Amino acid sequence: MAIERQTRIVATLGPSTDSEERLRAILDAGMDVARINCSHGSAEEHLQRIDRLRTIARQLGKNVAILADLPGPKLRVFLPSERELRGGDTISFSLSHTPVAAEDITITEPEMLQDVKPNERILLDDGRLQLVAGEKLKDRLLAKVVIGGKLLPKKGLNLPDTPLTIPALTDADRTALAFLAKSGCDWLALSFVRSAEAAEELRLAAKSFGLDVPLIAKMERPEAVERAEEIVRAFDGIMVARGDLGVEIPLERVPTVQKRLITLARSYGKPVITATDMLDSMRKNPRPTRAEASDVANAIYDGTDAIMLSGETAAGDYPVESVLCMSKIALEAESHLADLTDPMVQLNLKTEDVDDIITNEVYDLANKLKVDAIVTPTLSGRTARLIARHRPKAMVVAPSPSEFVVRQMALVWGLKPVHMIYCRRAGDDRMSTAIQHSFDAKVLTEGMRVLVLAGHPIEGGDYLPTIRLLKIGPDGKPVAPS
Repeated sequence: MAIERQTRIVATLGPSTDSEERLRAILDAGMDVARINCSHGSAEEHLQRIDRLRTIARQLGKNVAILADLPGPKLRVFLPSERELRGGDTISFSLSHTPVAAEDITITEPEMLQDVKPNERILLDDGRLQLVAGEKLKDRLLAKVVIGGKLLPKKGLNLPDTPLTIPALTDADRTALAFLAKSGCDWLALSFVRSAEAAEELRLAAKSFGLDVPLIAKMERPEAVERAEEIVRAFDGIMVARGDLGVEIPLERVPTVQKRLITLARSYGKPVITATDMLDSMRKNPRPTRAEASDVANAIYDGTDAIMLSGETAAGDYPVESVLCMSKIALEAESHLADLTDPMVQLNLKTEDVDDIITNEVYDLANKLKVDAIVTPTLSGRTARLIARHRPKAMVVAPSPSEFVVRQMALVWGLKPVHMIYCRRAGDDRMSTAIQHSFDAKVLTEGMRVLVLAGHPIEGGDYLPTIRLLKIGPDGKPVAPS
């Protein structure tokens, strides 16, 4: 039997994956989560991609989640054509969407420039061009070019020294929520999160459009790093978005911040995605650099749930090869996880919640008993995530009656989600039902020793966390362990 990859692969859909043939190929190559980047493309394009993916995944029998990535207050410049910025020059930004003078640069959210103070940095194109803010006039902000170069239309603008006061959700986010509600998604990611309060703001906005999905906080602002723990608690998962993060904080801090954020998310049982430039050279080349291969492996050693491809699959020349390459690197890295004991990524439970304690004990018990699988029937996926965060050697099987939850679990490290029907009668044994459905799905096989954990072991009964050790008998019937 082929070894199955535990780390999840998130691949961004775009023009390079729009053909049915190419989409089938990246699904077969190992894409677990499809990312819809709402910062680029039209609503019609995104809806077509979602519908096409759902259809092909259904045909192939693949369990794939859709992660919709909202634009957030991401600043981009509007230019009619590329413009040369020379060191020492003074340029001007309009404080509205309309240029005051012909040479003014306008940006997507001009009100954010009101917060900028003299001598604060203004970075363009991922920090390749560097400016310093100067005088603020009535309707323009002047800035001196420190490091110049060519500025292309729609390139990003960062304000690393400026605390931002605008709302967490923009008009562009609400527009995206409106069209996403038409075909649905399984996860929502919010850009440039600055505080835990953004979770409730997004949750309420999403529900107003009929979307009730788990939320991912993209960690890419200094404020987010400072308030990381409260943000992790408020959201359902995080993304270490190293592109803007590496511009907003000193670049040399990014590796350590990455480790800390991944470990923090795992401690709370929240999935974490590591993103940006993981195999960036594969946009134009069929093989990655050695440094990129090491970067992917190190994210897995840090404990990430998922690794993400952006432009490599959305607009690159080798999208299928990128997914295949990432999968191979992940499999090799996972084969060495048991040998690594990095004290920086040791799991430290953050709460004394009953579920935290019980899932920790189930992990220890599974190791001592050397079981083949841990089975945990779940309505929300939470108990399964709490077990998976420990990275057990045993397979973690998560039967759920919700197809929605089954798709969501495609983002979580190592989980084997199984769709099961609700127990039909009060008093039915949910644990046996979960075992039977996992056997019927060919996830469990005869002879396996299995540890089962259920909070509600009897359908319709009270919350009575129960652990059961058993062996899979003929036709999937539980028998006494040997």
